Amino acid sequence: MTHWPALGIVLWAGVASAQPAEAPAVDGASGPVVLPAAFERIEKALPPGWTMLATGSELVFRHDKPCYFTGVRHENAPSPEAAVHASKPAPPSGPLVTVELRYKLEPRWTEKQLAAAKATNHKVADELRALSAKYKIEEIHHSKGRPLPANADEQSRLSAYDSEHARVAKRLVALPRCSAGDLSVFDGEDTYAQLDLEIDPPEVSPEAHKVIELMKQHCR
Repeated sequence: MTHWPALGIVLWAGVASAQPAEAPAVDGASGPVVLPAAFERIEKALPPGWTMLATGSELVFRHDKPCYFTGVRHENAPSPEAAVHASKPAPPSGPLVTVELRYKLEPRWTEKQLAAAKATNHKVADELRALSAKYKIEEIHHSKGRPLPANADEQSRLSAYDSEHARVAKRLVALPRCSAGDLSVFDGEDTYAQLDLEIDPPEVSPEAHKVIELMKQHCR
């Protein structure tokens, strides 16, 4: 595993281990993983050069060949699709990375679990809104959704708000993004972290977005 200190993002160097012949089942018993039909449909529709790996706890979509990390994508940078059509692409350079989308798998959540998690999140959301009102965050000028304090008072309020917000937000419960068969599928910031990177060859990034769209289509 290679760390890029300036980014705070973990880059997966080289090719990770291949899919095991047998993986732990979701219930903890040993044996081959039985894929839901939705996963099989996704696997068949993957862009060429992509592989789906499934264990009892993870679903991983991986580009088969290591790529080059060339930088961090900026807000005004050309889209990945535009980069594919660049007339004179730069020669490959930068650390080697393996591009992956990693989803967590759990036994399918019950309606009771979902209801309890949503109730907790609703309560936490109310507390977060109350914090925003307490520190008058909406009165601070915002740009692109970010508060930009104009004086020491606003900065002090924002700092106090950020500290309390982080403490309260820890109680938020991650909900499944979808379910397939007997499994609940979870994503998070780590799932999509590599989409913020400039990758060479450039077509890999739009292919990763296609994989995400396949998940949206087949895992609901």
